Amino acid sequence: MIETSRLILRPFKLSDHADMLEYQSNPDVVRYVPWPVRTPEQVQEALEKGLSCTKLEKQGDSVLLSIELKENKKVVGQTNLYFISEKNKYAEFGYVINPAYSGNGYITEAAKALITWAFQNNDLHRIAAVMDQRNPKSRAVCERLGLRLEASYKEDDFFKGEWTSTWIFAILKREWEALS
Repeated sequence: MIETSRLILRPFKLSDHADMLEYQSNPDVVRYVPWPVRTPEQVQEALEKGLSCTKLEKQGDSVLLSIELKENKKVVGQTNLYFISEKNKYAEFGYVINPAYSGNGYITEAAKALITWAFQNNDLHRIAAVMDQRNPKSRAVCERLGLRLEASYKEDDFFKGEWTSTWIFAILKREWEALS
């Protein structure tokens, strides 16, 4: 569990189903994420699968955390971290928020806490976010966090039936520590 002034980032619980369904069934939310609009059954399946994503011990592991508001225990989104390379000590992170709670700085707060936790508790050298260039809000989060734009690829990903372009934002551990 990771705590900030307004949020608790924690592993999902089966009781989070209704909150997850609110945003995972929303076409606007899933437009830039690698899963479709989910039915209640698909949310349940993803929830059950995600319960085991709690540590980064080896390449391929991931951490999936709910973003819960302290004030009312409402799950308003999720964040994740994928251990891409043991050799290169490299991980990638992502985030999703229920649009009803967008614009309050929750994603920036959650991502900052996740990156801090990741560098402090795991042997990582570099963390990056890979995103669709049609999602300027995601880019703004990375810029607010102090990540640098490292790459801009043109039509490099055939995503949900169309060619899309991606950005890669990243930061090194020593750079992150200098920001803190």
